[in-house]
Amino acid sequence: MIPIRDDNPTHGTPILTVTLIVINVLVFLFQATMPEKEGEEFVWKYGYIPAKLVVGPERFREELQEHQPTTPVIDQFGRIRVDPFGRPLRVQHEAPLEAATATPAWISLFTCMFLHGGWAHLLGNMLYLWIFGNNIEDRLGHALFLVFYLGTGLVGNFAHTYFNASWVPLVGASGAISGVMGGYILVHPHAHILAIVPLGWYWFTAKLPAWVFLGVYIVLQNLFPATLGGREEGGVAYWAHIGGFAAGAALIFLLPRRPVPAYARPARPIHDDDADIII
Repeated sequence: MIPIRDDNPTHGTPILTVTLIVINVLVFLFQATMPEKEGEEFVWKYGYIPAKLVVGPERFREELQEHQPTTPVIDQFGRIRVDPFGRPLRVQHEAPLEAATATPAWISLFTCMFLHGGWAHLLGNMLYLWIFGNNIEDRLGHALFLVFYLGTGLVGNFAHTYFNASWVPLVGASGAISGVMGGYILVHPHAHILAIVPLGWYWFTAKLPAWVFLGVYIVLQNLFPATLGGREEGGVAYWAHIGGFAAGAALIFLLPRRPVPAYARPARPIHDDDADIII
């Protein structure tokens, strides 16, 4: 499901939410203007490589060449090619050693939150951050929201490391944004979400409670594939999402709530006529 908006009012301007969106977009545009090789090195330099944290920088440098990243071989129709035994064919790439070892793991744990793997990855994350982040920032205030955002992203990265200490860079703000959604589902479970629901070639709109929308996100889109799908497929860091979501659900009550102003900006209501289906 793709959220369009919620009907949850706010009391202030989401300055930090907007700032985070702007930073993410600017970093992506900066990366997109680089030549292909420099862009790849940029990801290896500032993306988070779990194995670097687990084995240490010296051993990582020594063993990186033994763990070269691979990508599936795609035919002209966009399908993954397989061998006679049905196993996906993969091509191996040479990791840029100097770029991969240039940034300490504890720094890349944070810098990776501002990198994205493509336009769809970026726009999807920023959409979720815009819809759900403003209400969490409204509850915590600007400074504590930054602590919340970075803290849940950090927990998400650690969860990914525990379940998949891979040798390839992890990029994206998904862990932190999942943390925002983990907080939102507990403090605003009955807010309404207007969402687009793709069903094959047919797309329809739905009005549903936040607890349903976010429950589908964490259970069907993350817990189910993470626990029953084996290794993470398609480059989706399910455990980073799950870890961030759980951290957000915990931190939202551990961090103090700022005093609520008397005035709240009126939310734009979601009417039943706005959606094809109402839940």
